[in-house]
Amino acid sequence: MAFPVPAGAASALADRILTELRNDSRMDDQAVPAVNISRVVDVANLASPIVELTVSAKAKPSQADAVRQCVLDHASALLAA
Repeated sequence: MAFPVPAGAASALADRILTELRNDSRMDDQAVPAVNISRVVDVANLASPIVELTVSAKAKPSQADAVRQCVLDHASALLAA
């Protein structure tokens, strides 16, 4: 999944998401989650450009939707703080 975030918060947000995914029991133990800055989305405001974070993780099939929602909720909460 991918979503836009302010560039200044991207690294910290990526680290927090990775930590959450590594500690989530719903994740597949064989796959290693990854979060990367995949592209620059908007540079209209040079002081605060927007980048796209791409999250790659393999959850147990029955838990995929729940994990996806958890990642989105967690990212939203961190950005709002």
